[in-house]
Amino acid sequence: MNSYHSSHSTTYTWNGFFSPLFSTNIRVGQGSALSPIISTIYLAPIIKTFKKRYKNLKEKIPTNILSFVDDSLLISQEKSYDLSFFFFFCSYNIISKILLDSSLIMEHSKSEVFHFTRSCHFSNSSINLTTVRGPILIPKLIWCYLGFFFDRKLTFHYHIYFYATKCLSTLNAMKFLGNFS
Repeated sequence: MNSYHSSHSTTYTWNGFFSPLFSTNIRVGQGSALSPIISTIYLAPIIKTFKKRYKNLKEKIPTNILSFVDDSLLISQEKSYDLSFFFFFCSYNIISKILLDSSLIMEHSKSEVFHFTRSCHFSNSSINLTTVRGPILIPKLIWCYLGFFFDRKLTFHYHIYFYATKCLSTLNAMKFLGNFS
């Protein structure tokens, strides 16, 4: 499947000046300074459309979407895993349809699922999204988002462990490198 821009071109106008035609089949790398701007231009109307579609449904699906540059997050807050799964499944179906209608490609292989719970015994069953062109998702035990590590009970034990280990490794390396003077 090709992106919307694969066979299109654009021209720019400024104070009566018209530029020549430019191909829009140009990719902007993830580290580029333009990446956050272009992601926002494309994703803002998609998120708005997503929220509008929920308002028009007969049964309200309490799912929200957060987006940080080009990393988006579907959130379903339910006490029941099954109910949360149902809302997530519906939301994933809607957002992937909106992206497809907008000629944008969703990278299903990068999809992740995480289920927060206070329960001592939690289900870790997979979520099959193949019916909506998605992957089979297996909930993660530890979730990293924007440099923070979360476990299912929202304790920071793994976060502290990870950064303490990183700090101790750095100190050991500095001590080792300090002996080479």
